[in-house]
Amino acid sequence: MYNIQKVDLQNWQEIPILRQYVDDLPDKPYCSYIKNFCEIRAKKCAIERVYIQPNPPVRVNYIVIDIDHPNGIHAALYDADLPPPHLIIQNPENAHVHLVYKLKHPVYMWGKAKAKHIRYLARVEYGMVRKLGADASYGGNLMKNPLSDVWNTYTTTAPLEGYTLKYLAQFVNLDYLPSDQEAANDQGFGRNCTLFDQTRVHGYNESTASYDALVKLLTPIAENYNNQFDVPLFGNEVMHIVRSIARYCTRTDFTASHQRFSETQSIRSQRRWGDSTDTQKQALQMYAKGVKKTAIAKELGVSTRTLTNWGLRKKKK
Repeated sequence: MYNIQKVDLQNWQEIPILRQYVDDLPDKPYCSYIKNFCEIRAKKCAIERVYIQPNPPVRVNYIVIDIDHPNGIHAALYDADLPPPHLIIQNPENAHVHLVYKLKHPVYMWGKAKAKHIRYLARVEYGMVRKLGADASYGGNLMKNPLSDVWNTYTTTAPLEGYTLKYLAQFVNLDYLPSDQEAANDQGFGRNCTLFDQTRVHGYNESTASYDALVKLLTPIAENYNNQFDVPLFGNEVMHIVRSIARYCTRTDFTASHQRFSETQSIRSQRRWGDSTDTQKQALQMYAKGVKKTAIAKELGVSTRTLTNWGLRKKKK
């Protein structure tokens, strides 16, 4: 049985995990007193708000899981066969909770970022969501602030140094992540992967442009894709992704590197899905004849998102 302790928020500075949590917050996090609204404030002001941004855009220190049913604490500690979260923040009115898992090694989303690490994080997070029966549509932009007296905050026996992704992966089924033919819309860090993949191809086609020119070109493209999410990423997260793509595309060895990458991805894709060239042509022909996307998807056995990625979009008037 895990030792769960309710926090006396008047003395939160005496609790190591809460001190660490505050140290890890962004210097100027998004925060709010109410849902569906946020503002940027200095950390010393933001920690007084009811909701707060848990991770800076450049890296992920904490996985936050949203459980919208009254059995969230029991599920986290006993039912799901997962290690205990570091923090549990509970709504006293309906018993819904946010579970906070500290990562031993942060996952970088920009600068030191590696796509394979971000995808691994997305897989682990989604596996945890499935096991806990949590809200897969929770975007993670804002969480219940564990320092707010609006909530009940609890600590557990989770190790202060945090969990590695490799350790957490032992408890989940990594195959739960949606396939490449499904949109990772609002599935936590899957949104970062989706936005990166959708935007980068536009940068590859403009690899002779300067860094500044690419940032200017890719920003509205990325913003457009981001706005298609039910819960979009914050603007600074979008800009980090854009700048990362622009920096990669303007490297001197980009052409040869991208060619090798494209060849590898093509081989992997064909091994997994087969060559879809003929299917794409058939889809485009059907769409040109006025067949609805839902009917095309059913006929060809693909998702409507795949059809959109293949170019089946309504023309703007």
